[in-house]
Amino acid sequence: MKKFSLLSLAAVAALATEPVTIQKITVEASAPKADGKNIVADEMVKFSRQSDLGEMLSGSLPEITHVRTSAIGNDIVLRGFKKDNINVTIDDAKICGACPNRMDPPAMHVSSSQIAEVEVQEGPFDVTQFGSLGGAINVVTKDPSKGLHTEVSATLGSYDYRKISTTVEGGNDVVQALIGYSRETSGQYKDGDGKTLTQQADNASMAVQRYSTAHKNDDAYERENFWAKIVGNIGDNQKLTLSYFGDRADNVLYPRYGMDALKDDTDMFKAKYQLFALGEYSDELSIEAYHSKVEHDMGNDFRAFMASSVSLVDATIKGVRAENTASIAETEITFGLDLSKRNWNGTKGTRANPYTIIQLPDADTENIGVYAKALKTLGSLDLSGGLRYDDTTIDADQSLTGMSTTKDRDYTNVSANVLGRYHYSANGNFFVGAGQSSRVPDARELYFAGAGNTNLNETINREIDMGIEHTLGNLHLKGTLFYSDLKDYIYAYKVVGSTTSFANIDARIVGGDITADYALNKEWTIESGVAYQKGTKKDVAQLDSLATLAQTDKDLADIPPLKGRVALVFDDSKNYAEAELIAARHQTYDVNNGEQAIGGYGILNLKYGTELGNGFSLTAGINNFFDRTYAVSNSYIGLTTIMEGAQPLVLNEPGRNFYTTLSYKF
Repeated sequence: MKKFSLLSLAAVAALATEPVTIQKITVEASAPKADGKNIVADEMVKFSRQSDLGEMLSGSLPEITHVRTSAIGNDIVLRGFKKDNINVTIDDAKICGACPNRMDPPAMHVSSSQIAEVEVQEGPFDVTQFGSLGGAINVVTKDPSKGLHTEVSATLGSYDYRKISTTVEGGNDVVQALIGYSRETSGQYKDGDGKTLTQQADNASMAVQRYSTAHKNDDAYERENFWAKIVGNIGDNQKLTLSYFGDRADNVLYPRYGMDALKDDTDMFKAKYQLFALGEYSDELSIEAYHSKVEHDMGNDFRAFMASSVSLVDATIKGVRAENTASIAETEITFGLDLSKRNWNGTKGTRANPYTIIQLPDADTENIGVYAKALKTLGSLDLSGGLRYDDTTIDADQSLTGMSTTKDRDYTNVSANVLGRYHYSANGNFFVGAGQSSRVPDARELYFAGAGNTNLNETINREIDMGIEHTLGNLHLKGTLFYSDLKDYIYAYKVVGSTTSFANIDARIVGGDITADYALNKEWTIESGVAYQKGTKKDVAQLDSLATLAQTDKDLADIPPLKGRVALVFDDSKNYAEAELIAARHQTYDVNNGEQAIGGYGILNLKYGTELGNGFSLTAGINNFFDRTYAVSNSYIGLTTIMEGAQPLVLNEPGRNFYTTLSYKF
């Protein structure tokens, strides 16, 4: 059925100037690939205000919430899973942020102008990637097309937001290529009370977060992106794809922390070689390699407190994957080998000597993984399963740690899943899936100066998902429930005389989501959806025995509240209009570990787009129409290295803001 579904063009409103497909891959099986909710952003609709992927997904899926840290660089919480508990990849290749405070999460390191579609996999059902504990998000970038095409777009918005983007692509049957460039700048947004980012920092509990008079009115950030891709068709059955992406973000204000990002440079290279129809046991053989590096320099140059201090960190990850897929006895079978090595290194000091303190001791995380998955249809029943074995070694430079208990760690893990979908009629089906996944501690959790715990175990997630989908006339319904049992969940808690530390606890997250879309006629559609999840510590005494502060609260931190979206959409192929309401309840929170209460909210967004003809299109929108003052999930002490006794600064979301984009394509 060709119509916009619940996830709809809220995604496009956050992705700059490009048609985007968001594919929600639920716990189900169908040939030839997992089915899901597909949202196709029609080419004429090119809403833009922010190019932040975290914000875009948060506005599209009720079960995703972003963690507000600045005007850009907002992290993702999926079903209550966050940070290393979910995988975020670009064309199935990993990129790791360098900042230990998650100023630059993986979702930040991609330009919205590159994106063709976003795949969201919920639950422990991805065996192709290392560490997909609670879900996986894969950004698929655009391939070049044949012929010669150019697109230029310009965006203006509130708070002196400016963006210009251009892409040139072309080729023939043998070789296609594209190159792109975008530049984006923005002043500080104002919340519903009229406060800028730096003015909100005046209320921070730590004096180091407050800005000097000279920098009170600085821009929020400036950013440039470069990308290129070449696709070569070698003969009848071979294909080579080479791609590069560069991101240069400077002087990004992060009032939630004691420092700002003076430089955030990203480079990512990838090569993929595919061979098709090699014989009975190989429909496709692919070999891919990638290398990404992030250099992240932080400083308190813009702050009013203390002499200038800096923190220089970098993160590198490189990997190789070989995968073979074949159809044997009407079963699609895939075998893969996955190798990766992640390095994380960071220091802190003065401008004159930035190497005084070793924060991250040049730690390598090396993983070898082998996996297999199968997919088969038996009449009305679709079945799939996956199995993965991982061997992981984490090796820190002992001479740099300054920790007498520092030790290297080795982990071996098995992940597995089975799932099925039964089509009880042409209009309906239900599905059930069960799986186990794992993720090992990262270098910050193990070794970060003053906070690391080298005795951490890996986290194991054992999860059951089930749901039903049914179409009744013009009404399409889909609901999903999940129960996640977490053994040795890695949890940040407050420690007297220190910042934070990390411990293994047993926990659970339960929840679900429902979507309902109703087509009034060919032009008008009502979209709706709601998601809820609840996180609980299974045994508070388990954490209380480790912490030096009393632990009595059973609420798991960073679990988003009940959240919903309803929208009225008009689309006649030339004009598009949408009025959407996004609302959430107040958030339950972990009182013992610095998390704070965040109230509920409801906001109205309006959007309009039209084709002007001759290659021109125009879009415009108003976000937070009633200028509400509200915040989303960003109050947990575990999201930052923060001083004892301080409370994290809860940043409010932008107030009423406008944007418009003019595009020309030929």
